[in-house]
Amino acid sequence: MTALQIDQNVLDQAYAWIVALRGDKVSEQNLEEFSGWLAEDSSHQLAWDEALDLWERMGVARHLPLEELLADNPVAPNNNIEIDADPQLAAGFSLLEKVQALLKPIALASLLAVVGLVAVVTLQPQGEIYTAGTGQYLAVTLDDGSVVELNTNSEISVSMTEERREVELHRGEVFFTVAKDSDRPFIVDISGATVRAVGTAFNIYRVTDQSAIVSVSEGIVRVEEADGSSVTSAQSKLLTVDEALEIDALRGLSESSVETSQATAWRQGQLLFDNTPIGQAVEMLNRYLHHKIIIADDVPKNIKVSGTFSSREKRATLTAVAQALGMELTSQDNKWLLSQPKP
Repeated sequence: MTALQIDQNVLDQAYAWIVALRGDKVSEQNLEEFSGWLAEDSSHQLAWDEALDLWERMGVARHLPLEELLADNPVAPNNNIEIDADPQLAAGFSLLEKVQALLKPIALASLLAVVGLVAVVTLQPQGEIYTAGTGQYLAVTLDDGSVVELNTNSEISVSMTEERREVELHRGEVFFTVAKDSDRPFIVDISGATVRAVGTAFNIYRVTDQSAIVSVSEGIVRVEEADGSSVTSAQSKLLTVDEALEIDALRGLSESSVETSQATAWRQGQLLFDNTPIGQAVEMLNRYLHHKIIIADDVPKNIKVSGTFSSREKRATLTAVAQALGMELTSQDNKWLLSQPKP
């Protein structure tokens, strides 16, 4: 279906959503209604893409408040919106008047993950730096055909030359599906080490500034320490399918017990807990939340969590985890408090 074949009413709705989501304050209900509208019909996705393309050229879409848009508990909306459009680009269009007339909520169902995917992929920064904000997911196809997927709160920079393909992982977690090119190695730089591949698929989670975990899904990668990065001489290890390795700037390279399925579950919007200590489970959940979970002092530290939870429908996941543990979850000072139920 081309832009010319998209129903004008659907296009009008897409333009209205762009303006509504451009407001200084966007409520969670707004996000749920929008994402439900987007998922309702394939023509809505086409209309949204068409509307974004036009509004980007008009210099409007870049002002969308993405951080607030994707917050897990944003404040109430504000639809007092001013539109600064390029008169030449706007000529011949009556869209602005239509959009202003359509600034009313459109009640539809929820699918919050779609919001994060569409907003980030469409509005990704131009150039060599790619970022996924808290709770977001971003997939980028590089010039060589390799695909990089960024998990929540992640950032990379990319450099492509005739001799090598190089990515620096500044923070967060990324899955790499590397296009084969034997003449140009694919190298990921992390603080204290590099991960080198030709044609393979692997995941890197930068846990801290000093440590990371590499998990291989396909092919072979070589992990090499930088000189002087550990207390011993620099190490180099090969990893094959379903193997994982922990990189530590002080301790060097060591085997990791992380399973590939668990390490890469985030790509399907899942969190896998297998007898996971409560503190570690909360730490994983907090990676996806603007408003973090804190564990009350009365919660036993030896509690374990098992199950599969959604990393995208965050509110439902918080409720499900609390119920699975028999705990209470309450909102306090922009945080979530996990505590023992009151008698």
